[in-house]
Amino acid sequence: MSLQRVVAGAVACGWMALAASNACAQIKIGFHAPLTGPTAADGQSSLAGAQIAIDWANAKGVLPGQKLELVSNDDQGKADQAILVANKLIGQDQVPVAVSCGYSLPTRAAASVFQKAQIPYFAAYAVHPDVTRDGNYAFRGVVLAPAQGHAAAKFVGDEFGKKKVAMVVMDNDFGQSIAEGFRSNAAKYGLTLVKEYSFPMSERNFGTIVAGLRGDNPDVIFVTAYYFNGGPLVSQIRASGLTQPIVGAQAFDSTQFINITKEASEGIYVIGALGRDGKHPDLVRFETEFRQRTGHDIETVAANCYDAVTLVADAIRRAGAADPKKIRDALAATKDFPALTGDFISFSPSGEVYTPSAVSRISGGTFKSYKVVSDPAILKPTH
Repeated sequence: MSLQRVVAGAVACGWMALAASNACAQIKIGFHAPLTGPTAADGQSSLAGAQIAIDWANAKGVLPGQKLELVSNDDQGKADQAILVANKLIGQDQVPVAVSCGYSLPTRAAASVFQKAQIPYFAAYAVHPDVTRDGNYAFRGVVLAPAQGHAAAKFVGDEFGKKKVAMVVMDNDFGQSIAEGFRSNAAKYGLTLVKEYSFPMSERNFGTIVAGLRGDNPDVIFVTAYYFNGGPLVSQIRASGLTQPIVGAQAFDSTQFINITKEASEGIYVIGALGRDGKHPDLVRFETEFRQRTGHDIETVAANCYDAVTLVADAIRRAGAADPKKIRDALAATKDFPALTGDFISFSPSGEVYTPSAVSRISGGTFKSYKVVSDPAILKPTH
């Protein structure tokens, strides 16, 4: 064994444990994300962010003689797969805590399984309200979908004035729940919804919707979509000659979105994006490390998953043991935990978080921090 490996092992495990067994005891953290399928780019970014968090936590040390291990699984973006993964993590891997870096549908399906087993479960970026409604073992590190929609309506009203808005909505948990927040608060900010269009997640050809938008001639277009369908949608909107401002939900914050849309992405606004000019001391370090591991710039989902795993690791440290009940209590007691994605983290009794919502604008093929919506009346959890 090289001197470098001895030193690294000593940091993670402690000299006594290393001398006794030449290995560390493992504390397993369950993880699932869409590592294959149409949303795999988000899943792979999420896994990279989570693994950086594991590596950095182990370098600092969590508990004496023990190190963290990320037990990663592919949920394929599907609810049935997420249930299978949850049962595997609980029954076979016997994890004391798990993190979802998946979307709302698989996450809320798995949440009830972890709740029944009383295993703490942290949703890194799933936004549907039902994720935390089954009990007190679920936590969320991102603003609820309806609140994100509310923040989007406020941004559009503040930025563009009393305008006519057309809304294009992906017909799934993510799209519909954010759209509901926008829809129910539009009038409050002087906005008029002239038309709402819906499309299935599998759609890539938006000719009918684009033709409708041309006829509507709205002042602003608000879109809830993922990068793989939002990219073609935006490209087709711009190719038709429409030049109105387009405001997208947080899933637009993806390198793949820019790769798909190319010049059509210029000037697009993204609500709930990563604040790339944040003051977190590890943000620049994380940007560098993430780029080295993946070959592309950081994305919101990667930072969300880094934050989730870092917070879970800190909760294990504060709990003093890999005990699910103690970890759950440590998570619930979290106060003002610094995060890459914003100044939060404190939880409501139901496991919801309050954090400001950053807005980015795409300029020159990159995401640039633009504004922050921080009104607690909009974003602070009410339950």
